[in-house]
Amino acid sequence: MSDIYPNSSIGKLALEIYDHELGFEATGQAKVNEINIISGWLEGHLGELNNLIYTHFSGSSPESFNLEEQAILKEMYICEYNRKSNRRVLRGIDGSSGESDFQVIREGDSMIQKSNKNITAKIYHDAYLQSHKRVQDMVSSYNHYGAKPTQINSDQVAFTGDSSNISNYYYR
Repeated sequence: MSDIYPNSSIGKLALEIYDHELGFEATGQAKVNEINIISGWLEGHLGELNNLIYTHFSGSSPESFNLEEQAILKEMYICEYNRKSNRRVLRGIDGSSGESDFQVIREGDSMIQKSNKNITAKIYHDAYLQSHKRVQDMVSSYNHYGAKPTQINSDQVAFTGDSSNISNYYYR
């Protein structure tokens, strides 16, 4: 895997996700590796973003990759992170992970209590649903308010002889 962090807009977005959204505690090479994994996911899913918001971003430093597009891609990553975390917990619940399953072990005055996997799975599932809803809302808002129209008629733009007005035109 090539290191696209920190020399690209995707790498910087991956660092922001790592530091501010997921709150990992790793340092050094472990942190760099995790950021590279995140940035690889982000770059690999630019096509999905393009399909959602009718754009054509590509590469590790897409041209005109503004805050709105970055926010949508970041939320897409968080949504997928929560979905995968939920699946990982569910694998532990059904016994396919090979771990022994217990809730509480008591011996004398001592007690060991594991976290309840059902509750953990529900929390991840709820986080996934909330994140998925945010992605849908952000995409809808972007497409409704921020996207350039693919077609306009001449009644909507005053023609001045140069086509620069049309390329900067936003339908409101």
